[in-house]
Amino acid sequence: MKLAVMANCRWWNASVQGAVMQALAMQSLGHRVTLLVSPRGPAAEKARAAGVERVKAGNPWWFLAGTAAERPDVVCAHRGGDQAAAAFMMPGTFLVRVRNDQRKASGGPGWGFVDRRTSLVVFPSRFMVERGYHGNRTGPVAVVPFPVDTGRFVPSCGPKQPVVVSLGRLSPVKGHRTLIAAMAEMPTGWRAVIAGGEDQQSRDELAAFAREKGVGDRVFFPGALEDVRPLLSLASIGVVTSLGSEMVSRAGLEMMSCGLPLLAAATNGLCETVRDGVTGLLHSPGNHRQLASQMRYLAENPAAGEYLGKEARQYVCRVHSLAAVGGSWEHILDAGRITRERFTGKAPK
Repeated sequence: MKLAVMANCRWWNASVQGAVMQALAMQSLGHRVTLLVSPRGPAAEKARAAGVERVKAGNPWWFLAGTAAERPDVVCAHRGGDQAAAAFMMPGTFLVRVRNDQRKASGGPGWGFVDRRTSLVVFPSRFMVERGYHGNRTGPVAVVPFPVDTGRFVPSCGPKQPVVVSLGRLSPVKGHRTLIAAMAEMPTGWRAVIAGGEDQQSRDELAAFAREKGVGDRVFFPGALEDVRPLLSLASIGVVTSLGSEMVSRAGLEMMSCGLPLLAAATNGLCETVRDGVTGLLHSPGNHRQLASQMRYLAENPAAGEYLGKEARQYVCRVHSLAAVGGSWEHILDAGRITRERFTGKAPK
């Protein structure tokens, strides 16, 4: 199968990372994948470093015009602009819109035209479909889990340290203050590392809050890390304290893939990712006392943490690995193309 996977965005965000991971998943199963990303920003470099073999950086309209002679079987658009370009430039091609972020479908006559030319809309969680993130769409929708490179995010064989780790931009919606407040109820030997770039609040502001709670010397803010795996390799507990957002928690899945027990706020897609008491523990969003109780329990019962971490790793490998997600993509794309071709009278390629 020939696929064009498009994510023309200058930022490294959920949409772009989802496109890169989808390209890797389909590439790993032997499909010919061309990934189109913006010529600005880090996406092209990151995609090549991750192992995507065919990466092109450029304007989606020019890309599709040049691809017409070598028409792909499927176009997967991870951004609205890419979806519109494919709808106009390649009518009749099997077009998939992949929605990995929290923005809902817009609407309007222009959107309706593009949506009618879109064969399938795919979400990473059932939650997004149930909450109506497909808008007024009447065509098919499907759910394909967000992929994780389980070959890169692996459990550490070395000794663990009394460290709680949180990954995510320093935005209030990520709920980092919940973790900071919970640390005040942890034994003094435990530390927390909150890694992420500044967004709506600074490291200094959160550090001041940590000092206010009496844990300024036990909570650290290293900023955005290029590679989080060394940090995950020494941590004992992973935490996602989001108050909202989290259509799919990429950070949570990576921590689970590394065999960390995950303590997650019971919000949005996290309720699908974490099976309470099996692959992690859920707490009420913003409830620092409940989170502190869970952290103390794992600190005092390392065997329980090992069990949760092992089950978390097995779940991610079974559902979110490149092979598993690639297989899900193969199934829905083959089924969708065959169904459409049966109605249009076209022979499957």
